[in-house]
Amino acid sequence: MRLMLRIAAWFRAIVRGGRVDADLAEEMRFHIERETEANVARGMSREAARRAARLTFGSVDAAQETSRDERPGASLREALGDVRFGARLVRKSPAFGLTGVALVALGIGAATAIFSVVYGVMLRPLPFPQPDRLVSIWLERHSARNYPAAADAIALRGLPNVFTDVALVDKVNLNLVGACIQGECEPQRLQGARVGTNLFSILGVSAALGRTFTADEAQAGREHVVLLSDALWRGRFDADPKIVGRRIRLDGAPHTVIGVMGSDFRYPSADFQAWTPLVLRPAELTRAETENYNVVARLAPGVTLARARGAATALARRLADTYGINVGAGFIVDSMLDDAIREVRPFLVLLWAAVSFLVAIACLNLSSLFGARASARRGEFAVRLALGATRGRLIAQAIAEAVPILTLGGVLGVAVAAWAVRMFVLSAPAGLPRVENIGVSAPVMAVSLGLLILTGLAASVAPAMQAWRSDFSTMTKDGGRSSTVGRRRSMARRIGVAAQIAFAIPLLVGASMLIRSAINLMHVDAGFRPARVTTLKFEVSRSKHPSDHEVADYYTQLVDAVRAIPGVASVGLVNRIPLSGGQTNPVHVEHATATPDELTNVDTRTVSADYFRTMGIALVAGRGFTEHDDADAPLVVIVDERLARAMWPGETAIGKSLREPPWQGRRSLRVIGVVRHVRTIGLDVDPLPQVYWSYRQWTQDRMVLAVRSATPSEIPAASVVKAIRSVDAEQSVYDVRTMPRIVAESVSSRRLAMRLMTAFSVLALVLAAVGIYGVVAYGVTRRIREFGIRVALGATGSEITRLAAWDGTSSALAGAAVGLVLALGAAGLMSNLVFGVAPRDAISILGATALLLLVTVVASYIPARQAGAVDPGITLRAE
Repeated sequence: MRLMLRIAAWFRAIVRGGRVDADLAEEMRFHIERETEANVARGMSREAARRAARLTFGSVDAAQETSRDERPGASLREALGDVRFGARLVRKSPAFGLTGVALVALGIGAATAIFSVVYGVMLRPLPFPQPDRLVSIWLERHSARNYPAAADAIALRGLPNVFTDVALVDKVNLNLVGACIQGECEPQRLQGARVGTNLFSILGVSAALGRTFTADEAQAGREHVVLLSDALWRGRFDADPKIVGRRIRLDGAPHTVIGVMGSDFRYPSADFQAWTPLVLRPAELTRAETENYNVVARLAPGVTLARARGAATALARRLADTYGINVGAGFIVDSMLDDAIREVRPFLVLLWAAVSFLVAIACLNLSSLFGARASARRGEFAVRLALGATRGRLIAQAIAEAVPILTLGGVLGVAVAAWAVRMFVLSAPAGLPRVENIGVSAPVMAVSLGLLILTGLAASVAPAMQAWRSDFSTMTKDGGRSSTVGRRRSMARRIGVAAQIAFAIPLLVGASMLIRSAINLMHVDAGFRPARVTTLKFEVSRSKHPSDHEVADYYTQLVDAVRAIPGVASVGLVNRIPLSGGQTNPVHVEHATATPDELTNVDTRTVSADYFRTMGIALVAGRGFTEHDDADAPLVVIVDERLARAMWPGETAIGKSLREPPWQGRRSLRVIGVVRHVRTIGLDVDPLPQVYWSYRQWTQDRMVLAVRSATPSEIPAASVVKAIRSVDAEQSVYDVRTMPRIVAESVSSRRLAMRLMTAFSVLALVLAAVGIYGVVAYGVTRRIREFGIRVALGATGSEITRLAAWDGTSSALAGAAVGLVLALGAAGLMSNLVFGVAPRDAISILGATALLLLVTVVASYIPARQAGAVDPGITLRAE
């Protein structure tokens, strides 16, 4: 009850303060009238009676002021009054207000946008119970990450008290046919996964509709059940509430839908739409076969990540003593979140560091802006002190006056950030993980509010110091001038400019390095000709084509059908298109000249006969594949020129032999041709040597169809799909892209980093130039009398200009020295983001520094010219 009364009192005092004042005034007028009447009754004249009554009760205004001070929330009302006063000052000085709002919006907007990306990708916890206990496990061989085998996962599961459980995940493509909706019955390719039935218990999730897998569904013959994603259920099946129990066709076989996952379930990523049980073949358990899988596990209670890594390392040593495949191999145990963002972490850290420098520059500029206004109001502060105001009251008012600018700038900055985040998500580089989590969320807003408060404090430091140092007696001396105070303020501004330059240098150096890296990438020889090539992916159904021979014949029919399209020059097949990643396999090089009997990891590809011609990969020596290189013919391979030079320097590779390792059968492979080396992972990555197989001798289920046009324009994808469907009406295709687009997307993350860094550096350069201009202009204003005297004593205009400009250039030189140290220290962040550029590239560093100093000279010269044109007669008469 007491709390309710206090809340009511606060509400009445703050919200209805005017009503309270009116009631108080009415009550005092009533008492004054009553006292006046009483005085008249005592024989006083009415005028004297009223005067006596007023003396008795005092001034109404004074009583109202006293009442306001004693009511609840008096300090809050006082602060609100200061804010309103600050708003009036902004209206009186619109240029000042707009500049302040722009600076706040720039800093808060940039920081909010980038932190939205950093939080959504790097910091937001995985949507599972106790996500920090989930780990991903890799097999490490020759310093490269490889997928573990099923037998590895079983061995890891057997580690005592390390993992509660270990699950396998195999990413697959699923071909959905039927399930027509709204008249659409086109086959649909689904990104799916075959998963261990224990996966969902490890992740700690359940189905939103229906159930997840049971252990017996991991047995052959019982695995024809499927879980659907929420997006697939709503899109393809129109959110049918009776979907559980319905039978659908996947890869030509009927599957029963047993459940639908929740909308927040996105494992392995948001792209996955369906999950089926993983059935292991007996050979996989004995290591006769080594299928590769993603492995996920949950740490046992009390087990640290370090302990799990140690136990996995010890297990790898034991396996190496038993199985040849694990010789020289180890296990990598990473948290699931760290593993998901491993590739993009340097990019995000660089963006956050860059925006931090930009926010610091904006805060320094804002502080200088408010400091300049405080200097202009120092006389006002001194008068207020003389009239009885406390320094604490002046400081509080100076802080409150910044609130309107901070509020407007913060709201505008968040609005701009929300737009920028939407644009970023739409243009995010291919492969950016967890992009669906990027948004202006509550934690992002909390950080933005904290940054806004820090920005407000930075803006209020100079006015608060000015208010604290104000002294009426000093103001009355020498017309209010104080050389000591003036020098102190000038030094503070010069330090602020030096700091801005120091923060701008790393941004300019980073942008310069990324620009040079982009130029280097443009001149990289990818080893193939991307123009006029269209690609699309598909996966063959083993239920329709169970044997390798049938699969190869099916591929031949597809190629013939597509080749018949008018305007097609050639058609090729490959299991992995260039710039889309690699597949490593070890081979034994027989009688190698350079390194005898070396077991080498190579990048392997399965291709059709016309693949090299279609992709424009030059044949250096020997011959290409033909349709006669089939399962009945001797095993043959084509190697790239890098492997040929490394293994048989000075000799021909034609006729030489490779051999598979023992666990793959030791088959001998004769080299029949040598082709150009191709960038298979990315333009910025020089991959392993390459070995190509004939698709009739090493059949793959997932293939990419490449079509080269005989005309300058690409072949329409619809025509290619129609030709494929003429062979198999249920064949789904996906990921239709042109090779020029694939080339562009392979460097999209680097280009995005370059564009953002360039934008940040340009903004930093502009802000630094404004800061330098302000310092020099302020110095000219403060020293105009000095300059007049110097001119009167014989100094030339050019000498005065150089003297005035030195304030800006000296600050810039000092800041540049500090900035170079920061740039060299931060260069390590960019080692994974630049190509063909050293982390401490002299050209980038010197070029960025020279540009900044040039801008400094220009920004200093413009206001310094005013000092050089000073008229000593007018100046001295004004004094």
